[in-house]
Order: sequence, then structure tokens, then C-alpha cells
Amino acid sequence: MPGLPGATLPAESPPTWGTLLLDTVQKSSRAQARLALHVEDLERKLEGGLAELRGSLSSLRGATSGSSSGSEPPWDELLDALDLLEEASRVAADAALASGLMGVAARIERFLTSSGITRLASIGHIPDGRLFRIVGTQPHPSFAEGAIARVVRAAALRGEHLIREGEAIIVRNTP
Repeated sequence: MPGLPGATLPAESPPTWGTLLLDTVQKSSRAQARLALHVEDLERKLEGGLAELRGSLSSLRGATSGSSSGSEPPWDELLDALDLLEEASRVAADAALASGLMGVAARIERFLTSSGITRLASIGHIPDGRLFRIVGTQPHPSFAEGAIARVVRAAALRGEHLIREGEAIIVRNTP
């Protein structure tokens, strides 16, 4: 008995819910560690890809500096990748994954800005018809009718020159 000197308590196994909770916490910790490694790997690959792109752009600028064509390098793939990253981070169920994706997107955005590219994604504002094509509607009670509810594809400018038309879904709150 507990009150008697020299008495010992019988050994008890931990409750089943405690074991399940511990197992769940351990699995969650391992999953977060794997996710962090995956995001770091993506960032490393992105940095390598951006370095390669910088080199390609430098050689392209050197090759076209004497020509009068004034043609832009093909920015669509990089701009599309950035749009996809932003959409993936918007719908990601895991906050850590969304944060990692937004970090990668921010790096690409800084690269584009340093290359003279401006992306336009004016959510909540009335779209400029010269920059955006409307591809759908959806209700959004906190925005004005006709405002951009979601950008599907950001518009892109170099200076005042449109290099890619944007696509937007606008607000329609009335049936």
C-alpha cells in the first residue's frame, strides 16, 4: 500500500492515448523535418537555376547589344513558374510549406525586379484592360464589383512595355 513503509506501487503501462499522442507528435516532427529539407533542396536548385539564367541573359544581352531587333528574352516560363508557386502557396494545407513556397517565389520576384521586369497582380482593384484579360468571375463580398478577385497569370512589364498579358478572375457578387 502506498501509505505503508517499504511498499511499492505496481508497475503500470502508460495509457493508450498517451502512447498514441507521443507517436503522433514524433511522426509530425519527422514530417516537418522532411519538409524543411525538401524546401532547402528546392531553394538550392532555384539558386542554381537563377545563376544559370543570369549567365544566359548576360550572353543574350551581349549577343543582341549590336542588333536593332530589341527582342525580349522568353520570360514566360519563369513568370509562369512564379504564378504556379504563388497558387501552390495559396492552396497549401501546411503553413510551413506555404511559407517555404512564398520564400522561393520572393527570390524569383527579386530576380525579375533586378532584371527590369515588373509583375502586376492588383487583387482588389479594377483591372486595366490593356494589361489583363478577364477569364472568369467569382463572388467576393469584401471587394467591389468588377475588381480582381484572383490573378491567374500576372501581367508583366519591362519599363512601360507589356511583355506578357495577365489573366484575372473578377468579382461578380450578383447572380
